[in-house]
Amino acid sequence: MTFRGAVISALVALSLAACGSTETAPARPSVGASAAPATSASPSAKPSAAAQQKAETPNLPALKIGPDKGIVGSSFTASLDGLKPGQQVSFDWGTWDGAYSTNVSAETVQYNERKFTPKRVPLGKSAANDQGAVRATFTVPEDYGEVHDVFASVDGKDVARGGFRIEFSASISPAEGPIGTPVTLTVKGMSAMLFSGSTLAVRYDNAYMGLLTATTTHGTATAKVRAAGPAGKHTFVLNAGSIPAYLNIAQSPYDFVYSHLDDKEDVQLPFTVTDDAGLPADALDWPDAGSVASLAPDAPRTALAKQDSAGVKASLEPASGPIRTKSTLTATGLPANTKIDAYWVTARGNRVTPSGWALADSPLASAQTDASGSLSTPLEVPDDLGGWHAIKLVQGDREVGQAPFFVQRSLESVSAHKVKAGDTVTIDLKGIGWTELDNGVAMTYDNAFAGYACGFNSNGDITLKVLATGAPGTHIIDLYPMVYAGRGKEKWWYWTPVLTYSNDFPALSLGYNLPAYRLAIEIVP
Repeated sequence: MTFRGAVISALVALSLAACGSTETAPARPSVGASAAPATSASPSAKPSAAAQQKAETPNLPALKIGPDKGIVGSSFTASLDGLKPGQQVSFDWGTWDGAYSTNVSAETVQYNERKFTPKRVPLGKSAANDQGAVRATFTVPEDYGEVHDVFASVDGKDVARGGFRIEFSASISPAEGPIGTPVTLTVKGMSAMLFSGSTLAVRYDNAYMGLLTATTTHGTATAKVRAAGPAGKHTFVLNAGSIPAYLNIAQSPYDFVYSHLDDKEDVQLPFTVTDDAGLPADALDWPDAGSVASLAPDAPRTALAKQDSAGVKASLEPASGPIRTKSTLTATGLPANTKIDAYWVTARGNRVTPSGWALADSPLASAQTDASGSLSTPLEVPDDLGGWHAIKLVQGDREVGQAPFFVQRSLESVSAHKVKAGDTVTIDLKGIGWTELDNGVAMTYDNAFAGYACGFNSNGDITLKVLATGAPGTHIIDLYPMVYAGRGKEKWWYWTPVLTYSNDFPALSLGYNLPAYRLAIEIVP
């Protein structure tokens, strides 16, 4: 079986278990809501660490599963004998809910690690036949690439358990196009709990490009990338790891990841660059609709302090936008006929020197309340850090209210789009934040990871000096969201481009709307 050739939407029967490590390699783990030993789906499987934390479940008779592995969307049959004719059997699927653990305070957002909570979901019901046997066929759900428990229960009591392993599959769309063509990489069945759980390394023509994650999307990663030239055949390569990629996992303790492949190859998804159609326009590629959480006004955010402002309601319209956004502050429940000062709350400092950082505020506007204690006043968002800020309302020396505002990232300028090889192109970005999830960007040049840049110390500004290299023609520059730091043991994925930023990124659940920058230059003779 090979992934070289013209079949682009190749489904790769690959049980992704992630890269090896210096740790003792676990056996093929079982995923589910029980700690009972694995069954016939994978004789060498052992319960996951998460499952072992659950209370012990008595051993159950084997539920026959056939086949016992396959890709998302395939089917399997669960078989059980020894029942009473007509007896109703319920079937459940063992899985997890994946999430990113963070600590949110007024000063910052601290990224911790991935968390997976075991659970069971119904598959369906079936009645035993006249011989007391039940045969139920189910479609493999879109889920993590693990051995999943399949439970059979009668009258609310588990009577049997089997297992099914979801294998990895990958596709690319479209298969060809000019330089700069938007390309979607879709992978299903990415693992959750093994060493590099929920990540894959992506290379483009052997150059490291970034990583795919699938923590909150139940093992499915959808990445937005672009095709880079020159014209001809190019290859996206997916393999275990994050940064760097694990190139010979077939010789590692995780060799079972490739055990079913005859040629032991990584996943290769070819793309044909048809031509150079000229410079694509600069653009910001925002997360998918619905991926960014909508937060309640009083939900925890940076810059938002806990205070006693009962009866005071304040808001901004619009409540988000780039620097220099013109917004309107409205508030009710304030003292009547009183001057109110509005202050902009932000952060000042950096993460790398002993001085650290602290919250700071600056005057933004003043307004007089009316006889009902209401006010409405226009204001302009400062040229400042991105992310969540607060407008603090002050009466004399007393804070009386606050309202959140989200500063979006923006593109200030690109110094030149047509240059000679060896020239320097200056790119100016605005609205970069200060937390571990939004204080930087990771850059690729023609789909090769070049490095990262931070904007905390410079109050939200990133000025990149990019050397123009390569043959005459169009060259692609992409800037992706990244994670700067965290507390988990999986430190290898920090600072690298997160290609799945649009639907699986730790900041999405905290209301952070972080785009990828899509830029390009043309090298002329």
